Amino acid sequence: MSIKLNLGNWGGIFPLPNIVVDKYIKRVSSDQLKVLMYMFRHCEEVLNEGSVGKAVGIKNEDDVKDAVQFWINEGIITKEGEIPASSAQQESDNTVAISDNNSYTEIKEKKKPRPLSRAQKPDSIFVSERLTNNKELSALLNEVQLIFGKPISGGDTATLVMLHETDGLPCNVLLMLVQYCHSIGKGNMRYIERVAVQWAADDIITIERAEKKIKDMEMYGEAWNTVARIFGIQNSGSPTKAQKENANRWLNQWGFSEEMLREAYERCVNTKNTFNITYTNGILKNWKKYNISSLKELKDFEDKKSTTNKQGKSRQQVSYDIEEYEEFSMFD
Repeated sequence: MSIKLNLGNWGGIFPLPNIVVDKYIKRVSSDQLKVLMYMFRHCEEVLNEGSVGKAVGIKNEDDVKDAVQFWINEGIITKEGEIPASSAQQESDNTVAISDNNSYTEIKEKKKPRPLSRAQKPDSIFVSERLTNNKELSALLNEVQLIFGKPISGGDTATLVMLHETDGLPCNVLLMLVQYCHSIGKGNMRYIERVAVQWAADDIITIERAEKKIKDMEMYGEAWNTVARIFGIQNSGSPTKAQKENANRWLNQWGFSEEMLREAYERCVNTKNTFNITYTNGILKNWKKYNISSLKELKDFEDKKSTTNKQGKSRQQVSYDIEEYEEFSMFD
């Protein structure tokens, strides 16, 4: 007599990490869950966004990519060829990886910080549940709407919830950030999210750290506004990180006066026929090197250089001519 177990629907099963249920089951969207489950079910097959989307009923391939990126950001999957830190410690390997050619293989689980790219937002059901059960989040939403002077969209609400739930920023810190961004005319959620993600990466998760960060941001912003005015730069828009850092260095660290900044700017433009921030910084760096802080000291220095050159001594002892400025492109 032959005997066979009647497993029925249990004849084929596949494992799923406990963390998916314990941590993410209430947070993720249906698309994110569909994509992950399909990847685990077919972990030994070569997959791509199109085939996965077709199998789980997601028509837009970008939505599949967003779902995959979400799980990569959360450390549940990783790109093939990247070795998680946990692998050296022989941790359990029950997660899935996406390769550069869109094939998936099993690798080890590792939590990674979210990059600055936009993560997929939680769905409306999860957002509603969190706002109902989390009084701080609900209060944050009300305060943000008061700051903006209008109700915010469902997408912007989801962003706030994501920044709190996924990135770990406390509601009071988020409120400070929103207030600051709105005060400088950057009260749009895309800008707020970009800054907030960086704050999370920099571990700015307390009121004290947030206050210091805002103070630094204000100082850098004010420094650039001063420099833009001195240089006659109109409608400079949103300054870059390099512009703000250089402006802060020139004014607050090196202590140059407005007349010295203007002189450096004019020399740069006269030589380059345009404003070049690296070239200008090279001029100012050299003046700082020789402790030149006024136009009179600059004239005396140049007169001394001219006299020294006429006497046939090495220009390298005291000079800082235009050729030297060119060498400063790598100073920073």
